[in-house]
Amino acid sequence: MGNRLNINTNVLLAYIRQSNIPIEILCEKIKNFDQILSGEIAPTFTQLSNIAKTINVPTGLLLLDKPIDGRKVNLQFRTINSEHMEEMSPELRDTILDMQEKQDFLKEEVESECPFVGLFTVQDDDEKVIQEIHQYLGTKIVKERFKDYRKKMNNLGVFIFLNGKVKDNTRRPLNLKEFRGFVLSDKRAPLIFINQTDSSAGKLFTLIHEFVHLFFDDSDLLTNHDFDSHTKLEAKINRITAEILLPQQLLAELFDNYQNLVDNLASISKRFEVSKFVVLRRLFDLKYISREAYISMNHQLEHEFVKLQKNDGNSSGGNYYNNLKFRMDRHFVHYMDNAVKQNRISYTDAFLIVGVGYKGYHNLVGDGA
Repeated sequence: MGNRLNINTNVLLAYIRQSNIPIEILCEKIKNFDQILSGEIAPTFTQLSNIAKTINVPTGLLLLDKPIDGRKVNLQFRTINSEHMEEMSPELRDTILDMQEKQDFLKEEVESECPFVGLFTVQDDDEKVIQEIHQYLGTKIVKERFKDYRKKMNNLGVFIFLNGKVKDNTRRPLNLKEFRGFVLSDKRAPLIFINQTDSSAGKLFTLIHEFVHLFFDDSDLLTNHDFDSHTKLEAKINRITAEILLPQQLLAELFDNYQNLVDNLASISKRFEVSKFVVLRRLFDLKYISREAYISMNHQLEHEFVKLQKNDGNSSGGNYYNNLKFRMDRHFVHYMDNAVKQNRISYTDAFLIVGVGYKGYHNLVGDGA
C-alpha cells in the first residue's frame, strides 16, 4: 500500500463542488472515496491523483490548507490587457496555477534578483528600452533564434516553460485561440509560459514579447487580440518586440522593391524566422506598403494559416522524454533536484510540483538536465 497523504477534506469538497462532478461518480471511480471525503482514511498519492484528474484540477491544489479562488487568477490577467477575454477556461486557469506553484517554489530557492525586471516605465523612450534589451540578448541574428534567446534568457534568470496540455494530461489540450502564452513577473523568479501548440514563429514572438514585459515588471496574458491593443503599454511593447524581431535597418536592406509582396514576405520571414504576419505588419507600420495592400494580404495570410496550422511547429510529438526536457526549464529542474538531494523537499512533493511521475522526474534530473 502506498504512503497516505494528510489532506484537508474541506479543500477537497470545495474543489469537487467547483467541478460540478457528482460525488457518485467519484465513489464509482475511487476506492473508499466516501471514507476519504469523511476523513476516516487518508488517500494514497495514486488515489489523490485520480481524484484530481476526475475533477480537472492540479493534484497539488488538493494538498493545500485552503482552496485557491480561481476567480483571482482571472482577475489578475483580465485587469491587465485582456479586454477581449471571455471566461477563462479550466485548462488556462490550471496552467496558470501550475506555473504559479512552480514560481512559488523558485522564489524560495533563488537568491539573487534580476536587475532588468521593472527597469523601465511606459514613459521611457522606445529606443532606450531597445538598446538595453540588446545589451542582454545581443543584436546578431542567428539561426534557431528561439533556442538562442531561450538559452540567453535562462542564463539571465528567466524561467521558461512550454506545454500544449495541462501538465501531462493529453485529454486537456490548451487552446491557441484562447492564449499564446503568459509571463508572471517577479524580480527573483520571472517566469514565461508558451503555448506549445503554436507555430515555431509564433513561439519566438511570444518569447520576445513576454520578455519585454519583464522590463516593465508587468505580468501579461498574450492573446491574438493584443496585437491591435490600444493600451499605451501594450502598444509600446508591440513596437519594441517588432524591432527586436525584425530590426528596421536590416529590413531596409532586405526589402526588394523589384519583388512582389508575396515574395518579399516569404524571403524576409524565412531569414528572421518570424511569421509572415509579423513581416506584413512591420512593412505597413514602416510605410513600405499601403493600408489597402496590408488588409488584402492579411486576409490572404489568414486563409493560409488555417490550412497550415495543423502541420507547423507543434513540438509536442515525438519521443515523450525528449519533449519533456524541451518543455521544462532546465534551471528549474536543477533547483528542484538540489532541494530533493538536500532533504528540503520530498520526492512526492517534487513530483507534484514538476507535474510528472517517477520515471519522468528521474529522466529530467538525469543526463545533466
